[in-house]
Parts: sequence; structure tokens; C-alpha cells
Amino acid sequence: MEAVEVLWKADDQAARLLELTSNDGDTKEAPLRRDVRSLGRLLGDVIREQVGDALFDAVEELRQLLIQHREVGHDALDETTPAGARSEHELVERAEQIVRRMTIAEAYRMTKAFAIYFELTNLAETNHRKRRRRAAQLAPDYPAQPGSFRGTLRRMRDAGIELEAVLEWLQKIEVIPVFTAHPTEVARRTVLFKRRRIAEQLEQLDRLPLASAEAVEREAAIAAEITALWQTDEVRRRQPKVHDEIEMGLDYYPNCLIHTLPRLYEEIAVALHETYNRDFQARDVPTV
Repeated sequence: MEAVEVLWKADDQAARLLELTSNDGDTKEAPLRRDVRSLGRLLGDVIREQVGDALFDAVEELRQLLIQHREVGHDALDETTPAGARSEHELVERAEQIVRRMTIAEAYRMTKAFAIYFELTNLAETNHRKRRRRAAQLAPDYPAQPGSFRGTLRRMRDAGIELEAVLEWLQKIEVIPVFTAHPTEVARRTVLFKRRRIAEQLEQLDRLPLASAEAVEREAAIAAEITALWQTDEVRRRQPKVHDEIEMGLDYYPNCLIHTLPRLYEEIAVALHETYNRDFQARDVPTV
């Protein structure tokens, strides 16, 4: 029996840790490439399971054609097009042939496959930005990012503003969050929940040490969510009512307010301590 490949398996925990902390271009981008590749593999498995090999083969051929089309465009700029490579026109013509011969149902499934792929890619890229932010914070010579609490407080300190004045300014800041239905938000609540659960699993896969059994478990959880995404209608079949919009807004409270606000004050406290060398706890920060 053929062994099942574990896509996120960490054979070398030290190497995986280096990926999460390194500033080397190839090394630091390795986790993103692994996430995108693995999510794509899982989506391919779901397409085969739910629809069959024919759609998977068509999606994969079209995807490869688009990759080649992009590479031909890049090669044309530096005049390094390899001998025997298909021209841009030939690639577009072949892609059009694939699309033209599809039925409406096949075109819908093809569109859905690419839509989910781009959703998964966006989740991987968002997770990578969080990953790189954590890596930057762990660096001994971590530069203060412009616009961050740390960066802003350092600018204030360098401008001669004392800590007491900073705290006074913090007390004057008034933040009034407004939650309202966004006219362009067509994603259903159930789709948003599935995306959120996939994002949570991706974050957990970065937590080391990562045992193979845990990698398998989290991979299975992601595969289940991708399957559910495939089986779920992307848009509502009925116009949302007022109470639907209220529920949608309330869904943001736990993640955007209840869980986030304590971390916000902790981050401010750490930035104050590092900038002004004074002991600070989150409870000592003026309420904004």
C-alpha cells in the first residue's frame, strides 16, 4: 500500500524554525510556498473526489497554460525565451479552446475551482504576513515599523516628548468602531467561518515542535473545510433580512473586539516599556 504523503510534515524541526525566523529571501518564503502548494494539492484531491479526474485535468491544464503565459511575458522583456517554447498567442488560443468546449455546468465548476484556489492563496498570504511580523519582532535588531506603536513612540521620544505627555495624549484618543453591512460583502457567514477555520489551522501548523501526527490531524481538518467550501454555495439564495445583517455584524465582535483588544493594550504596554524603559502592564495603559 502506497504511503500517504504528509504535506506539512516537519522532518527537521530546526530547519522549520529557521524558516520562521530567517530574513534570507528564499528561506523566509519557503513556508508560504509550502502552504500554497499544499493547499493546492488538497483542493486538487477534493476536486477529484467531488467531481472527477476530468475537471481536475482541465483545471490543471488551464493553470499550467496561464503560468506559461506569464513566463513568456517575462521572458519577452529580457529576451530569454527558451527555444521550442509556445508563443503567447498559442497559449491563449489553447486556453480559449479549453473554455469554449465547456458546458455551462463545467464552466461553473471550473470557475469555482479557481475561485477557491485564490481564496486559499489569500489565506496563505495573510498567514505569511503574520508569520513575518512575528519573525521581525523576534529579531535582536528588530527595526520599528513606521506607523506601529513602537515606531510612533520612538519618533515621539526622539522629538523630546516625555512619557507623561505620551500617556496624556493616549487618554485623549477616542476610537469609535462602526459596524455596518458592507454592500460589496456577498460572502455568506458559513463561507467566512470556513475560511477562518482554515486560517486557524495554518497558524497552528507554524507552532513548533510539530509532530507528524499533529500535522496529519490539521491537514485533515483543512481538507474537510475545503470539501465543505466546495459543497457550499458562494452567495446567498435569498436577500438577507435585517436580522441577518445584525448577526453578521455580531460575528465580528469575538475576533475583532473581545479577543483583540486585550492584545492591543499588551502591545502598547510592551512598546512603552521598550521605548521609555519603564515597567508597564496592560492594565497601566490609559483606556483609549
